Order: sequence, then C-alpha cells, then structure tokens
Amino acid sequence: MACVELDFKDIFPVIKHHIALIERYEDKYHRDFSLIFIKSNKNLSEDIAKTLSRILRNSDIIFKSKKNIVIFSPGADWNVAYDIACGIKEFYAIDDKKDTIVTYPDDGLNALLLLEKFAQTIHQNYDMTVNFIRN
Repeated sequence: MACVELDFKDIFPVIKHHIALIERYEDKYHRDFSLIFIKSNKNLSEDIAKTLSRILRNSDIIFKSKKNIVIFSPGADWNVAYDIACGIKEFYAIDDKKDTIVTYPDDGLNALLLLEKFAQTIHQNYDMTVNFIRN
C-alpha cells in the first residue's frame, strides 16, 4: 500500500492528532517521528510526490504545496530522516546541502512548538515564510 498524500494545510491537525495518540497510549517505542522539508520546483515536486507515494511506507504522509514537499515519517529519528532526504535529493539531483528536518520530541513537545521550529528552520535555510498553523 502506498503512503497518503495531503495538502500543506493539513499538517497541523495531523501532527496534533499523532502526538495526542502517542501521549494517550504512552507509546515509548514509536514515539519519535520526523518532518522532512524538500524544496523543489512545481514540475519536479509533482514527480517527487508521485514516486514517493509508491515507495514510502503506508504509515508515512506526503504533504504537498505547489513547489515543496513535507514528509511525515513516524518512527524515524533524525538520522533516518537525514538518509531519506539525502536519497531523494541524490535521486532527483537536487543540489541542496541544507538539512531541513525536525523531530519529535527533540524539537518540540507539542504540535505548535514543533511546527514553529520547523517553520523557523525553513526560513533560516531558504528565506521562506511558511505558516503551518492556520485558523
């Protein structure tokens, strides 16, 4: 089964829900998860999402905007997320040396803090403003 594809606007509720499940069931073994930002262009973004939707685990989620992708990878710590990001960049010849990865719980103990840190990291690396928290 392929992973799920959602829109960027869905990141906050999905992350909030996932953290609530972790806390509710005190799941110490599957506590870690990562968010990986892949900066691309419009044409390449569609191609990357199509390929990733077939090869990522069914527990992973791809969040798409017009030009960029965020991969939500449950159970993946920073090292695993880094390997995923490097593999994607290498395969698609994306010349990007910046690591735009956040992990739970290291970078934020709740969805709001984690996504704020993620947005700050994206801004620092790409001078882009991304608002994952929408009302």
